[in-house]
Amino acid sequence: MTVAPSEFDTFCRFAFAFLEERGIRTLVVGGLAVIVVGEPRMTADADAVVFVSPSEAESLIHQAAEAGFELSEETERRRLEETGTIRFRKGRFQIDLITASLPFEETAYRRASFHALFGIRLRFPSPEDLILFKILAGRDKDILDATGVARRHAGRLDVASLFRVETEIGGTRHCPNFSASGLSTSWSPTWPITSSLSPPCFLAFS
Repeated sequence: MTVAPSEFDTFCRFAFAFLEERGIRTLVVGGLAVIVVGEPRMTADADAVVFVSPSEAESLIHQAAEAGFELSEETERRRLEETGTIRFRKGRFQIDLITASLPFEETAYRRASFHALFGIRLRFPSPEDLILFKILAGRDKDILDATGVARRHAGRLDVASLFRVETEIGGTRHCPNFSASGLSTSWSPTWPITSSLSPPCFLAFS
């Protein structure tokens, strides 16, 4: 699909303004975060972690419908219950919102920094946290994105912070293959991301 940048920009400004106006703490992840923090690539959708309670998430669905997003409230409530995510569309574009459920996500929010995109200031994860978000997502393109982030920030990554979340994420996701112990100060950003991460582990997160 060919997308005029102004169309997507307009959608993103509308979507993120909708969240900001309602005081929703938001952390941009997905392709937009890769553009800002990693190696730029094309994307035509938006993804963000939102820090809301279950009742606040349900209320947000109703507010989104009233604000002009195209959605079925019943479908989104079911999606929320089954996956912890909600999706708001407007025209050709959509934003996927992941409701925060891990201590790691709260920590990533606190470590995040603001960057200007679409003429607005948005909060993006640190390179280290974006790598971890991508590893958790686990698809092939996510691993490529994580590799790109590592390559862009080679020699500047805080490997110790990756060590610190090893138990948190590995234990929560029940993935015995996840271990930051494969990292070192001379870590090379090539597949696999660490010597102890294997494709079966990545696929378990998708």
